[in-house]
Amino acid sequence: MTPCASRSLYPAQTATIQNWPAKNQGDALDYSLYLAPFCCDQGETVTRLTVDVPDSTGLTLLWSALTPDRATIGLQGGTVGQQAITLTLETSLGRRYVRTVQIAVLADSGSVDGVQASLTPPDGAEVQPDALTLPDGRILTL
Repeated sequence: MTPCASRSLYPAQTATIQNWPAKNQGDALDYSLYLAPFCCDQGETVTRLTVDVPDSTGLTLLWSALTPDRATIGLQGGTVGQQAITLTLETSLGRRYVRTVQIAVLADSGSVDGVQASLTPPDGAEVQPDALTLPDGRILTL
């Protein structure tokens, strides 16, 4: 899987709240944040990603993953309205960035929120944190 470019952000240099494109409640979609703006020195990389998805959002974090150029998360469900997710990035040189991203969740009819999505992480991505994977590459969730 290649992360969808239409749901990817180039982050602002300042700690401002940014928005990902809206999703319907029944969607299982990937959202990405480009990492280059966070790496200031030659050879610096983002080594850890922590994602905070508050219960009040109704969103389910299917997985989070790092590739050399972006942090990508898989999301499903959601409570209708504007929801906030916080991403914390740590770099190889000890820098720590906390960014809040908004996502509008839209009502849909015929939603399949009760069905677990089979959206897989990007090819070659390091899944954060270590997770059990099924033989077909999907992340095991309970």
